[in-house]
Amino acid sequence: MKCFTVDLYEYFKVQKPHGARANLCCYVKDNSEEINLNRKNPAMLIIPGGGYGMVSDREGEPVALNFLSRGFCCFVLTYSVAPIRFPYQLVEAVMAMAYIRKNAKELLIDENMIASVGFSAGGHLCGMLGSISDCEDVKAIFSADVPVAPNAIILSYAVIKDKDKAHQGSFDNLCGDDDELKEKLNVAKLVNKNSAPAFIWATRADTVVPVKNSLVIADAYENVGVPFSIHVWGKGEHGLSVADKTVYGGHAWRVLDEKTKSVNLWLDLAEEWLAEMGIAIQE
Repeated sequence: MKCFTVDLYEYFKVQKPHGARANLCCYVKDNSEEINLNRKNPAMLIIPGGGYGMVSDREGEPVALNFLSRGFCCFVLTYSVAPIRFPYQLVEAVMAMAYIRKNAKELLIDENMIASVGFSAGGHLCGMLGSISDCEDVKAIFSADVPVAPNAIILSYAVIKDKDKAHQGSFDNLCGDDDELKEKLNVAKLVNKNSAPAFIWATRADTVVPVKNSLVIADAYENVGVPFSIHVWGKGEHGLSVADKTVYGGHAWRVLDEKTKSVNLWLDLAEEWLAEMGIAIQE
């Protein structure tokens, strides 16, 4: 396996505002003569959460290692946070997708099997990437020469809307005081017939990003007729990530005792669903 980091602003020679960052940590599989030297692998762009105020380590490498074990090449995006505002976060996610597709052959990736998973506010960013990756706000800063929409997305306890059981802090960090922009970036309202299919999961007990967010985005997908799958577990705090001891330490392990035991099966269910969407390791 190769592991390296790419500064996306530097790679694409895009001018960045002071304090912005877009680093892509790449975990790329090697093919073997013993298995299949010519295999093209699926890929996963991982977008951690953090309320657009920080980028969570718990939702980065541990997720990458899980999907690596399932045959995916993985890419963890560390993106800009407040006081950097929209559209730079979406620009950075688009640059990440452009990097993966542009280098798919060298990275041993099938360019038609590139998914993205986002957590909490990272789920909001992932949701935007799945629906408006080609919007004019992005093109004004960066225009890719390859398709940048993911083939499918996974929305993990994602921030979706700005009012009524919303995570207001995420929208404040992303949009500042611009109420019109906050309404515009309600991901449920961005879903359209060309949106990437979505696997959606959450817990009913999440008091930070209420489950209503996941229900609303699922309903939006149903309304436009785009494939989706939704799973809601009863117990579990916000920010479960892969829901095992690799993402908790010390006294925080108590969280694992207070969740529905099967929550970490979201990884198995997502893998199964991605295969239904044609995104899976090939023979």
